[in-house]
Amino acid sequence: MQLADVLAVDRIAIDLSVSSKKSLLEKASELLASASEGADARQIFESLCQRERLGSTGLGHGVAIPHGRVSGQAGVVAALIRLRTPIDFDAPDQDRVDLFFALAVPDQCSDVYLRLLADIAERLGDGRQRERLRSADEADELLRFFSEVEGDPAA
Repeated sequence: MQLADVLAVDRIAIDLSVSSKKSLLEKASELLASASEGADARQIFESLCQRERLGSTGLGHGVAIPHGRVSGQAGVVAALIRLRTPIDFDAPDQDRVDLFFALAVPDQCSDVYLRLLADIAERLGDGRQRERLRSADEADELLRFFSEVEGDPAA
């Protein structure tokens, strides 16, 4: 499973304005629940919050990957949110976060889930790729970016 397989244009929000971690997780939950495989937004929100209580999913460099296992989730679903103004997300480098790649996965999902998390972390660990995500103007441009990157890791 590739990143572009679990992301869709209607689950990409560009230059969103939120004021807190909670409001970001609420918006991510709504986007994730909009997928046909998505569970209820409330269930997704509770799963994301539960995961954050274990430790921040902030990676550093302004990136976070909120994710959670959700009962009733039919398949892996992703959402991408780019904030207009970065927020505090308890990242290890203490930088405020503006790029969020959120995932909701079924309870029983394990290997696919872990590979996706590793792939996202690796790709968003590259400064050139983060800059491309921060400078894109359209949601479909961001979706194409993930397809291109997967076809050519040096993109």
